[in-house]
Amino acid sequence: MQAETANVNISDILFEHVLDGKTLKLFPGVPEIQLPDWLTVHTLMLFISTLLILAMFLPSFRKPVLKPRGLVNVLESIVLFVRDDIVYPVMGEKRGEKWIPFYATLFIFISTVNFLGLIPAFKTATGNINVTSALAALIFLLIFITGLKKLGLHGFFMNMYPEDILLPIGLFILFMEVLGIFIKSMVLSLRIFANMFAGHLAILSFLVLIFVLSVWSAFISVPFALFTYMLEILVAFIQAFVFTLLSCIFIDLASHSH
Repeated sequence: MQAETANVNISDILFEHVLDGKTLKLFPGVPEIQLPDWLTVHTLMLFISTLLILAMFLPSFRKPVLKPRGLVNVLESIVLFVRDDIVYPVMGEKRGEKWIPFYATLFIFISTVNFLGLIPAFKTATGNINVTSALAALIFLLIFITGLKKLGLHGFFMNMYPEDILLPIGLFILFMEVLGIFIKSMVLSLRIFANMFAGHLAILSFLVLIFVLSVWSAFISVPFALFTYMLEILVAFIQAFVFTLLSCIFIDLASHSH
C-alpha cells in the first residue's frame, strides 16, 4: 500500500511539470514556492523569459560596435537569420524591413520560452493552450489590421469574393475564407502547443516507468527519455521558426489583392 502511494505521488510530481499551477518546486528537497493568486507558474515563465531577453539585448546593443563579439555576435546572428531566412524571402526587402523588429521579437520570445521549459526546474509556457492561443489571436488581429490598412474595408473582403458568381455562392465562399483565416491562426496555436506538451509528456512517461514497473526498466526508459529530450531541443527551435514563418506568410497574404 505504501509502495502504491509512493508511486502515485512520484507520478503526480513528474506530470505536474507539464501542467500549470500556483506552486513552483525548483528541486527535490527544496520547499515549494507558493505564488500569489494573480500569478501562475506559466505566467511566471513568461515574465522570466521577457526579463531574460531584456537582460541580453539591452546591455548588448547599448553601445553598437563594428565588430561584434560574444553574446552580441550571437544575438545579431539570430536577428539576421530571421531577416534573411524568414522575412525577406516572404515580404521582400522593402516591405519586410519594417516588420523585422516584430518577427525577430516573436521568434526570440517563443524560442526563449521553449528552451526555458527544457530546464528541469522550470515549465514550458508554450505547453499551455492559453499562451499559444494568445499568440495566435495576435496574429489573427494583425492579419485583419494589415489587410484593412493596405486594401481598405471593401478591397479586403472583396479580395475573398470570387468574380462573376452567384450571390449566395459568393457569400458562402467569403464566409469560408474569413473562417479559414481564423482556422489558420488557431492551427498555429495548436501546433506549437501539441508539440511542446507532447514532448514533455513523453519524457515524463518514460521516467514514470521506473517507479511504476521496476528499477531495471531504467536501462530502457532513461535512454529513450534522453533521446526524446534531444529531439525536444530541436523541436523547440523548429516550432519557433515555423510559427514565425507561417505568421509572416499569413500577414503578407492578407495585404495583396492578387
